[in-house]
Amino acid sequence: GVTSLSADMHKYGYAPKGASCVMYSSEELRRYQYFVSIDWTGGIYASPTLAGSRPGGISVATWAGMVHLGEEGYLELTEGIIRTARAIREGIRGENGIDGLEVIGNPLSSVVAFRSTSPKEVNIYGVGQAMAKNGWNLNSLQYPSCLHICCTNLHCGKETAFLTDLRSAVEEVRAHPEKYAGGSAAVYGMAHSIPDATLLEPIARGFVDALFSG
Repeated sequence: GVTSLSADMHKYGYAPKGASCVMYSSEELRRYQYFVSIDWTGGIYASPTLAGSRPGGISVATWAGMVHLGEEGYLELTEGIIRTARAIREGIRGENGIDGLEVIGNPLSSVVAFRSTSPKEVNIYGVGQAMAKNGWNLNSLQYPSCLHICCTNLHCGKETAFLTDLRSAVEEVRAHPEKYAGGSAAVYGMAHSIPDATLLEPIARGFVDALFSG
């Protein structure tokens, strides 16, 4: 059965970044996350997690935000988000949908993923770049190559603008593919073309190393 549940309150809880919680089905399971050292020179040390001292400000701000919104507030936000996501879903795949795109699966909640029906004609990652120029931050995914929008309260009421920009982005990439051959489109394209996927991890680690080499 289910032994634990976790939630990131900084997402749909509208709390500050870094606010998360995990709940266990028993005290015994909870004890596995503790860190205890009985032979430290500073004395017996016990912490509820591997991390030691942490600021309490995030916890306080999370509590305040959740109390402020309350159950009714969260229900109202959720209703608007679901309505927005479904409008986007139908706007892409409906009778007057966007030529060149298809929705993946049948999304029922807040995330809508879509891909190109003709990858050689419309590079889906290029569409993501074109959307970024208009201020839309879409997530690039792989297996299959696609984009997704994670709808939040910020998107509510903007579904028409999103679909208009998305339609224009597809037309732009179709008409001028050379403009969208670099950037993330090139990175994801390269990743899919490498026959040995084991090479990707050291490349990714090298990228992170470069972040520390000021």
